[in-house]
Amino acid sequence: MANDRNVDPTTPTPRMGTGKAGTGTGTVASDRRARREQLVQERRRDRVTIKERQKRRRMINLGAIGVAALALIVLLAFVGTNWWNDREGNEALAGVSSYEYTAAQHQDGELQYTEAPPVGGPHNNAWQNCGYYAAPVPNWNAVHSLEHGAVWITYSPDLPQDQIDILRAKADQSYILVSPYPGLTSPVVASSWNHQLAMTGAEDPALDAYIEEYRINQEFTPELGASCTGANSGTLPF
Repeated sequence: MANDRNVDPTTPTPRMGTGKAGTGTGTVASDRRARREQLVQERRRDRVTIKERQKRRRMINLGAIGVAALALIVLLAFVGTNWWNDREGNEALAGVSSYEYTAAQHQDGELQYTEAPPVGGPHNNAWQNCGYYAAPVPNWNAVHSLEHGAVWITYSPDLPQDQIDILRAKADQSYILVSPYPGLTSPVVASSWNHQLAMTGAEDPALDAYIEEYRINQEFTPELGASCTGANSGTLPF
């Protein structure tokens, strides 16, 4: 009782737990700030990631457009080149003469022909082996080579040597027969079965066009697939 009398009634009574409550409120606020900062950072990273993806997508799209444009340019160049080559080839072959000789007429001995060089008709059983010859070859053997799909390139004996060398090089191809032909009315004449073209020389662009068109041509070769080797290699005197 004595102690109760000594207590000053004006002294405030301490409130328990005030310090702890204050500390808890500060921690919650700090956590919220940290969370907000984390969210801000995440949003920034997301924005950067989105921008990077958009940039990569733009680069990919630009690359695809560039590749497509390049492919289109290449295609147009290819088509244009082929069109131009076909146009030049068709113009070069505009002077080709055509005939209608029947194939598979085998006869022995020396034979006479209307055209010089001949382009078809009766011929010997043995064909002339394809390749280059420095002397004339028998017509009746060469015609058989034409029947097998060969192109026979004949040239005037007085053709300059540099042009003869050009023609000789063409005989490196299969089914090409090259030989001089006395009395030829043009410097160079290319013949195949039922077709013939006179040219101004070995460098006439029509020559390569003719070879491309008529050598072992499926439409014009009576005996497609038959050999142009293993038969006659004989020549005639000038």
